[in-house]
Amino acid sequence: MKSVIELNHISKYFGKFAAVKNVSFQVHEGEFFGFIGPNGAGKSTTMNMILNFIKTSEGSVRVFGQPMPAANRLVKKRIGYAPSDVRFYPQLRVHDLIRYTLDFHHLAEDRQELDRYCDLFQVDLNKKFGELSLGNKKKVAVICALIHHPELLILDEPTNGLDPLIHSRLFRLLKEKQKAGVTVFLSSHNLKEVEDYCTKIAFIKAGHLIGVEDLTQMNKKIKIITLKGDRLPVDEMKAIGAELIKKEGHEAHFIYEKGLDRLFATLAALSVNLDDVTVTNRDLEEQFMSMYENQEAERV
Repeated sequence: MKSVIELNHISKYFGKFAAVKNVSFQVHEGEFFGFIGPNGAGKSTTMNMILNFIKTSEGSVRVFGQPMPAANRLVKKRIGYAPSDVRFYPQLRVHDLIRYTLDFHHLAEDRQELDRYCDLFQVDLNKKFGELSLGNKKKVAVICALIHHPELLILDEPTNGLDPLIHSRLFRLLKEKQKAGVTVFLSSHNLKEVEDYCTKIAFIKAGHLIGVEDLTQMNKKIKIITLKGDRLPVDEMKAIGAELIKKEGHEAHFIYEKGLDRLFATLAALSVNLDDVTVTNRDLEEQFMSMYENQEAERV
């Protein structure tokens, strides 16, 4: 599978402050890639280095196989970008801003497509951009990112200010684009909002990359096992590799990363009956925070 974005040990320093430190990962063609982290984690700085809006202090960036900043205009035309902080010309009408985007890419306006996006996102083409709310500015930025049919969409916190209906419509549209072959690279501070859509996620905190994981494999890999009963088989669970995380009264919770066949065989062989056995996917944020805490412990 081709790499669309490739980051090799990139860092960005502002004075002595490391906004991003030694980050490496790849985004492959056709992926819906979530770049997740709390506010101030380094997401926008990383995106700005990908787009060559700011230079890397260390490391290298490639987009569509071309090194940035050497990538030519033809490469950059294959990218659609919606910034986190949308600052378009406030005095221009929305329609004029979209026409400006089309002119930049030497494309004629497809009014049917434009009307579809405006209906989908409830955007008024005749409004001046400076009169719009945060959410409506975000909608216009997304339309401008989509309107020239890019192969790569880079969206920085696109859901800020969106109501639940538009939020849902946006993600359905992005999933539609991804299924058509578009690579989607989307940043968010909210892991749960991208959990149902992304094929892969990277988590960044305090400028450090915590991990990059295939979402479906990650969900399969780590489970929370909850057992209820008068006698809880803590030792038996530990013997098959489960980690006890909480025990209170007649209930115990374990982290378990191995095959469920072995788990159920162990439980079936117990000499006591359990009242209830529950298997759930571990919360993704918990998984990444556990990775972060382990990395912090290693750095100390």
